Amino acid sequence: MSLLDRATVTQQVAARPNHENPSPQTRASKENDMGGGNSSAPKPDPNIGLAAMKSAETGEKMFGWYQDQAEITNEWAAEDRGRWETVFRPLQDSYISAAQTWDSADRKNQRAASAMADTKLQARLADSGRVRQAMAMGVNPASGAFQSASRKAALDTGLAAAGAANLARRQVEAEAESKRANAINMGSGLSVNPATSMGISNNAMSVGGSAAMEGYNQQGSLLETQYDQQMQQWKANQKSQEGLFGAVGSLAGLFMPPLGMLSSKEAKTDKKPLPKGMALGAIRDMPVEAWRYKPGMGDGGAHVGPYAEDFHKATGAGDGKSIPIVSAIGVTMGAIRDLDAKVSKLERKKAA
Repeated sequence: MSLLDRATVTQQVAARPNHENPSPQTRASKENDMGGGNSSAPKPDPNIGLAAMKSAETGEKMFGWYQDQAEITNEWAAEDRGRWETVFRPLQDSYISAAQTWDSADRKNQRAASAMADTKLQARLADSGRVRQAMAMGVNPASGAFQSASRKAALDTGLAAAGAANLARRQVEAEAESKRANAINMGSGLSVNPATSMGISNNAMSVGGSAAMEGYNQQGSLLETQYDQQMQQWKANQKSQEGLFGAVGSLAGLFMPPLGMLSSKEAKTDKKPLPKGMALGAIRDMPVEAWRYKPGMGDGGAHVGPYAEDFHKATGAGDGKSIPIVSAIGVTMGAIRDLDAKVSKLERKKAA
């Protein structure tokens, strides 16, 4: 069916009630039947889309797995915190309270008194030993020399007792400092286990989220690459039509009168709308080649353009020997309109 015949059919269909109008899918199918589908960019490898979906699915699965891990570690953190609150915190509070009052005056005095008593006891035991030794050696314990030695020993005992008391007090102070240091250390690490568990949980969520986002980003990248390839093919298709458009323009310049051709609506009748996509499909089916007129025919020069036979077959216009310039311009403009509609559709998809 030629382009003119299709236009007639379309006009007849348009006159029917709305419920009989073909759907956009039906019109697209007809457009493909006449070759309109060939103007579309070649279909990309379906594995591209499959890889994109698999990437996103893998990211979601990883995110779900890390969510499960986060729930487990959060439970650990709650258990650790509960155990610290009920078991270790009371012990720590008791230890800290004792550490704060460990070096009290009463404790230091008790330790000092105990140290002095121990020192004096040792001195008395040593003095008794010296008396027994002196008597065994025949020395009178009541003699002046022995009494002098005993007084010196008593003085040494007093000094030793005082020293032992001071040492005991310092020891209490050192113990208090050690206990306070331990209390500070406990305070610094009072939530080590819960914090560690929470850190594991947060890291799991972070890694899971990153995995999901990486999957989505990879999906978007693959689909964007696919779309760019389609757009490049469209540009290549548009460029391939430039030769035909230039040839039609040259023909118009050769055969149109200087003042232009009559094309007013008032001068025309039997008007029929040209369905969308038909003009582009007709041009796509027409071979466009470089050729030269045979000797004695035409202008004898070299040209680029379609053949009248093919033009008549695709459009129904002309006699199969010559190409009507008005129809050639009309088909070309219709094809430009169809291309513009397709490119605009692609741009809208990309913008969305």
